[in-house]
Amino acid sequence: MPATDRTIEVHGFALREIRELRGRTVTDLADALGVDRSYITHLEIGSKRRVSPELYHALCAELLVRDARALLAVAPVRQHASA
Repeated sequence: MPATDRTIEVHGFALREIRELRGRTVTDLADALGVDRSYITHLEIGSKRRVSPELYHALCAELLVRDARALLAVAPVRQHASA
């Protein structure tokens, strides 16, 4: 099964910006999520891009992100109303 079927691609720059806005350090966020500090760093610089849905939702919760689309690397397709 391809990795894209069960993972979510994270926008690293958005992750870093939101983390810093919330006053969280890489170490603090990693500890709260139960992952290694280097994993968060890899996500932020883009050398790793995909996370499990569970980790994605935990990131959103830890960073107080109300709209889960804020950390997505690719925006979901919007449905346009027909004219």
